[in-house]
Amino acid sequence: MPLHHQLRSPLVLIFAAFFAKLPETRHFVLPDQRQIAYGIYGAHNATSTVFYFHGSPSSHHEAFVLSGAGRRHGIRIIAPSRPGSGGSTFRDNGAILDYPDDILALADYLNVTQFGIIAVSGGTPYGFACLRRIPPTRIQGFGVVAGLYPVTSLGTEGMKWPSRIMLKVATWFPGLVAWVIDKQFGSVARDEDESKLEALLEADMKQDSTPESERLAWEAASPEIRKAVVMSVREGVRYGGWGPAWEMKLLGSDWGFELDDVRPDEDNELVMWHGDLDTNVPLTMAQKAAARLGIHAELRVIPDQGHGSLTFQKADEIVGAMKGMAWRS
Repeated sequence: MPLHHQLRSPLVLIFAAFFAKLPETRHFVLPDQRQIAYGIYGAHNATSTVFYFHGSPSSHHEAFVLSGAGRRHGIRIIAPSRPGSGGSTFRDNGAILDYPDDILALADYLNVTQFGIIAVSGGTPYGFACLRRIPPTRIQGFGVVAGLYPVTSLGTEGMKWPSRIMLKVATWFPGLVAWVIDKQFGSVARDEDESKLEALLEADMKQDSTPESERLAWEAASPEIRKAVVMSVREGVRYGGWGPAWEMKLLGSDWGFELDDVRPDEDNELVMWHGDLDTNVPLTMAQKAAARLGIHAELRVIPDQGHGSLTFQKADEIVGAMKGMAWRS
């Protein structure tokens, strides 16, 4: 399901991408002494703030994709890495409904009283958990991009077989999935030769199942965006496979709440963007989720688009919609 499994650059672009400068990683220590690694993107001094929940496996660097749109629309984007990725401390036996506490602690530390949420792919359940647990007076709106919805109630029909298998296996044997992730990606991510991970991701990009729109979007992306995507994968797996594997277990299991529990009661509170060619998370899953979420949830189906490139293909529309939600509050 990750954003970046569909975004791979040609090798000729590797070195230019890694010379681009990305915002510094910051750190915050939670009351239980776990560390959150995060980045700030977009308009740093803006009064409107959005929290960005990255895909899986990934890290906070992914939010750089929306940084330019954030500056244009006057939105500050705060992106935390979830436990076990990007330098954030792994949380033993953590649950999806634990995550809102981390977000509230970080928001309070940064003096953010109200904020919107943009959740991408595997970050989506954590966004819905925030809707469930955080007082509605603090959340100004929610945007979902290529979102993953509860597989236990909506099924996985149309999803790529590798993703379906990993979600199923992780619910029972997360240690095995952790070993596979570390073997395939982690060891390469820790290698001093950064081009090895780039080459591995590029090979995935060349698969026949990858929509042409994904490849074209990647080729048109700036070196900074390409670097951010590669870095997000690297930092998502280089600390080992347990963080991503435990997250796969959580994504494939009961979330602890239903979509019916987080139905919006006003228009423009929840907007969902989904590509009609998405096979990581098939459109049918988003359509079923929209039906569960009710008439105030808006599903925007994007023609000829897959999974990975949707965030930066629709960057201005996504951030602009979040700005509208902030102004409405």
